[in-house]
Amino acid sequence: MSSLPTGLESAENDTGTNGIRKPFHDMLPRLKFMICAVSFALATALASAQTADFDALRRKAEAGDAKAQFDLADAYSEGKGVAKDSAKGMEWLKRSALQGYGGAQVVLGYMYQKGINTEQDPEEAAKWYKKAARQGDKDPKHAQTAQNHLSEMLSQGLISAKEADWHTSEQSSTIAKQAKTNKPSPFSFGEVETGLTGGITSKRMATLVRTYGVDFTLSANARKRLADKGADGSLLATIASAKR
Repeated sequence: MSSLPTGLESAENDTGTNGIRKPFHDMLPRLKFMICAVSFALATALASAQTADFDALRRKAEAGDAKAQFDLADAYSEGKGVAKDSAKGMEWLKRSALQGYGGAQVVLGYMYQKGINTEQDPEEAAKWYKKAARQGDKDPKHAQTAQNHLSEMLSQGLISAKEADWHTSEQSSTIAKQAKTNKPSPFSFGEVETGLTGGITSKRMATLVRTYGVDFTLSANARKRLADKGADGSLLATIASAKR
């Protein structure tokens, strides 16, 4: 077989110290640079896309979109497209929950139940779970999840049966609460003084004060004035320790 032409033979046998032919060996630094450049470009493009997505999401959330607010809360909590910030995540989660988004209400309830990024508060957790639980027609998935959590908390003794009852509407609960607070106001200093001068005994006045409380502090001057009107030591002690 005839030998290769002198020039080709020289190129064929021209290798570096590692056995890699020089033409390819000389290209390695350039190839590595190109690979790094492509990787950087892809990473930059991805980061730019994530930033654009986050900015669009934030604009929707700030415009009042409850679902966007929930997604923005998740982005801040998990560090998706933005630096992780649990406080901002909680803030946007509450905004979404207050607008009635069932998913946000369930997550907020769970965070209060377990004490995640906030103090553990079963009563507060039940409040948000009940809001979501009442949305069976609108959001059955989250409503069922909320109902399950309420049952779980009740079985664990974390809340009472009344607190776990999501069937009662919020309006009924509000009316009941208002009715509960519509009790007689506490006694003023003038009313106690008038009662004593009007013939009410210290014993009877002490019973009334224990039931309804007073709206004043028993200063030295007030103590002297009531004593002058017939208040005995027991009544004065009752007034001093009465609820305000």
